[in-house]
Amino acid sequence: MCECSKVHFFEVEFKLDGMVVVPTHKNCGDPLNEKQGDKFQKELVKHWGIKEEDSFF
Repeated sequence: MCECSKVHFFEVEFKLDGMVVVPTHKNCGDPLNEKQGDKFQKELVKHWGIKEEDSFF
């Protein structure tokens, strides 16, 4: 799991782990931890312009 103190929206890439897509920090190469994943999900929904009640996550 990524232990970096700050992960910005544009520093996340997606990698396949078997048949699962995993958000990964570009700088360290580790998967995001749960807290970072939640933050990234909120930023992603915000950038896509999806309302909270319309969210599909």
